Amino acid sequence: MSDSDPKFHPLSGTNYPQWSGEMQAWLMTKGLWRLVSGTEKCPVTDAEAQEKCVLRAEKAAGALYLNVTKEQRIHLDGIIDDPVKIWEKLAIVHISKKPGTRFNAYNDFFSIRKKEDESL
Repeated sequence: MSDSDPKFHPLSGTNYPQWSGEMQAWLMTKGLWRLVSGTEKCPVTDAEAQEKCVLRAEKAAGALYLNVTKEQRIHLDGIIDDPVKIWEKLAIVHISKKPGTRFNAYNDFFSIRKKEDESL
């Protein structure tokens, strides 16, 4: 393991919130985060600049792939060379967007009652 390798645990089925923050910070230190987040696009007019950008995108995709456990790599089939799609797919898989969470929040909100000794 070289000094440039990440110093945190790879993504597993239970550590996405911590991993995503640490991975983002690591990618930022390598100048790759803007490619992964989709805010930087590779130029299409300048061939040399495009080649450099593609190499950076491949580095980012490789870093993401190598920093997930083997069990999590199944989610990356067919998108291994696209860091934006990898990042988005991992977020979709690991961030729970279930209606039960919203229902509980609404239920808690609408069950708030004013006590007799409280003023508006």
